[in-house]
Amino acid sequence: MKPRIDDIDRAILECLKDDARMQCSEIARRLGYMTPRAVRNRLHRLREEGFVAITAGAIPERLGFAISADIAIDVEPGMTEQVATSLVNLDQVYYVAMTTGDSDISTSVVAASMGDLQTFITDKLHSIPGVRKTKTNVLTKVLKQSCDWQFPEDLPQV
Repeated sequence: MKPRIDDIDRAILECLKDDARMQCSEIARRLGYMTPRAVRNRLHRLREEGFVAITAGAIPERLGFAISADIAIDVEPGMTEQVATSLVNLDQVYYVAMTTGDSDISTSVVAASMGDLQTFITDKLHSIPGVRKTKTNVLTKVLKQSCDWQFPEDLPQV
């Protein structure tokens, strides 16, 4: 049987979206129909089955990274995996995905300044074997981050 989440799991996850460090006792109190132990057991199962990962995220701007950019990368045929793996190891990169469409890889990066972004692109990104072409979009205003994502009413069955 494939793992799934139900309405109780959703309610727990919604609480954690408000405060990822919320205690199980507080979640139980907010829900009103569970014990802290039951919440803890549910949360453990959700982590074990890969539905949720509880992590801390830094705010790049507060750490001196004033520039965020999305970069679409075209690579030489047969080099996508190697280029993507190289990107994962770069400190300024916080997102890497292999894609379909106009580019082969999508990545998101941070930089302290436009000059640092340019240096990253020319010195680091273009020195990776297999990188053919890049298209950079500097983010001027982020309106939504993934932590703001609302669970759809009808989640696909997994």
